[in-house]
Amino acid sequence: MHNKPEVIILPDAAAVAQAAAERIIQLAQARVAATGSVSLALSGGSTPQALYERLGQEPLRSQMPWQHVYLIWADERYLPPDDPASNYRLVRETLLAHAPIPPEQIYPVPTAYADPLEAAALYQRQVQSLLEVGQGQLDLVLLGMGGDGHTASLFPHYPELHTPDDQLVVAVANAPKPPPQRISLTTTAINRAAHVLFLVTGAEKATMLQAVLEGPAEPEQLPAQLVRPMHGTLTWIIDTAAGQALNASV
Repeated sequence: MHNKPEVIILPDAAAVAQAAAERIIQLAQARVAATGSVSLALSGGSTPQALYERLGQEPLRSQMPWQHVYLIWADERYLPPDDPASNYRLVRETLLAHAPIPPEQIYPVPTAYADPLEAAALYQRQVQSLLEVGQGQLDLVLLGMGGDGHTASLFPHYPELHTPDDQLVVAVANAPKPPPQRISLTTTAINRAAHVLFLVTGAEKATMLQAVLEGPAEPEQLPAQLVRPMHGTLTWIIDTAAGQALNASV
């Protein structure tokens, strides 16, 4: 049975980024102490950017067990790694340039292939190898939610919402926002995580967030509702602007 999500409401986007950074450090320290490594799946966006900047600078940088961190991406735009819109570039500039993660433990989505399907197949193997190290789980998946209810690169009513149970990575074609080609973890991979952390900020997300968290189950229309870890925790860290439409008891 799925546990009820934890919802944490904080004053503003800066507080969300700080709380998320502290949560990630806590989880990483515990996981490394227990198993010797921790796997993180990262996302793009302005709120994660602020989180990465905090993790990459003191006083938090020295609290993270970087030598034992394995990084993948929850989704990626099918662009060169130096493109300004690349999620990899965002993480590289804000975090990897400052944090001593061994390069062989960093797994960017391979966007250099002419065929995104070939790239997705390769990334599938890489994610599978991390799952095997983690006894079938990713340790933490970091996600955002779009104003249309999408998460990662899983969009409303798209066929990529429905993949075989053993498919961990999918190539997304014709995305409703540029660029049209993307690579994304599937809900199968996301829901194998020990911890899933959603970061949502801004008043423009309030109505959609209320629908996802408190409305009827409409996963075709609201893909974020598909994120329900089978054997893990689900936490939403949001600011008051994003949470303004939620029931007062949350």
